[in-house]
Amino acid sequence: MPKDLRTFISQVEEAYPDTYLKTSHEVDPRFELTGVLRKFQDANQFPMVLFEDVKGCEVPVLGNALGSRDRLALLFDTDSKGLARAYDERQGTKIPPEIVETGPVKEVVQTGDEIDVTKIANIVHCADDAGEYISSGVTVAKDPDNGAYNAGIYRIQVVGPNELRLDPGQYSHIWHLHHKHEQRDEPLEVAIVIGHYPSMYMASQYRGPLEVDEIEVAGGLAGEAVRMCPAETLDLMVPADAEIVIEGRMLPHVRKDEGPFGEFSWYLGPGHPAHVVEVTAVTRRADAIYQDVFNAHPEHNLIGMVGREANMLDKVRAVVPTVKSVCMPFSACCRFATYISIEKEYDGQGRNAALTALGADPFVKLAVIVDEDIDPYNETQVMWAVATRVRADKDVMIIPEAYTCELDPTAYSIEDDTKNGALNAKWIIDATKPVGLPFQKLADVPEDVWRNVDLAEFFPAGTGAGAARASDVQPQLVGAEQS
Repeated sequence: MPKDLRTFISQVEEAYPDTYLKTSHEVDPRFELTGVLRKFQDANQFPMVLFEDVKGCEVPVLGNALGSRDRLALLFDTDSKGLARAYDERQGTKIPPEIVETGPVKEVVQTGDEIDVTKIANIVHCADDAGEYISSGVTVAKDPDNGAYNAGIYRIQVVGPNELRLDPGQYSHIWHLHHKHEQRDEPLEVAIVIGHYPSMYMASQYRGPLEVDEIEVAGGLAGEAVRMCPAETLDLMVPADAEIVIEGRMLPHVRKDEGPFGEFSWYLGPGHPAHVVEVTAVTRRADAIYQDVFNAHPEHNLIGMVGREANMLDKVRAVVPTVKSVCMPFSACCRFATYISIEKEYDGQGRNAALTALGADPFVKLAVIVDEDIDPYNETQVMWAVATRVRADKDVMIIPEAYTCELDPTAYSIEDDTKNGALNAKWIIDATKPVGLPFQKLADVPEDVWRNVDLAEFFPAGTGAGAARASDVQPQLVGAEQS
């Protein structure tokens, strides 16, 4: 069977059964649905939750599906620390789509007066969001010049049964595709895909050239071709095994107010005029599941993290072949900072790695370079290296007025630095030890001793305080693996 959302659900049920929860209790899509996920988050738990009864919605809603590094690792047969390398290896193996006549996504077809997007997408996520939003839609469009398919995730406001407002940002590929059509006074045809095997979401974050077909990237990431079938009202192919597809035309020369909306920075992204999408059809499975993404919270950050880490690893490795691993830490929204460990061969190499990292991803403002004995996924170790290996007057560098991102809350305009823009200072912390010079030796128990200690021998289960102390050594979450 082709890989789809249900494949992923089955993988999670098998690998992490305690992290997949279902509830038949009616939930209000205005704040209460995301309120349940926020309650779990407050306890540092990130389960995948199926809400079977969402008020006013014709389909059940799956929340927080991609809210864990461990669950994302299931896609690549690796662990949470191997995500970047596995993604980097697979994204280079592109698999063309398999063209089919139809598929499960065509079990229900709605056109004309039958269209009412509000019955399948009615979630208001955060307190100051402008209204109902599709936060999980992968918008697919085709390049008019070479036919390559592009995919991206953008904020999409639902303003009526057949009208959406989509904000792609001028740095995005879909903005360029729409611009090409707008110059010809033509609409851009788009298909908004909701619910599929998560490799489709990962491919939408691919950081490659515009001419690369991202449906082929999705196939490579999944290890099999994505099945595509003709759209109902557009000259496009759409994923046959999706849960829901919304077909529409992004109109030329039309902009209407959209937003505000909670962004990946966990701040409220301001409202502004955005592109208008006229919905021409909705197709879905008869038992469709609406896959939602909780914006401005962990899942929102993690979706884009894997591709960014892989891109960073690839770019830094070209300059510093001894790079060990790359982390886009959750504490910086998986966007604004990167921690990179290298096997340092000569002085200055850490700074070369940092400069490459800052140029590899415009969103990144801070690059911290550490030695190979530091785990970049362990923020305590990274900060320990900063605290004990950095001389601030020599090892901290600032690069002013670099391009970052308008959604960075501290970014400013070149015309007026009191106004929001896309410029900001970037900085480097070289937390590596000097090569060939004496440095204080680490004080620790021999590794071959402590790694081979079996705590169960000392603290058998059911021995009261002893068992409690053992669990304190390795904290475990009840009902969810750590994100």
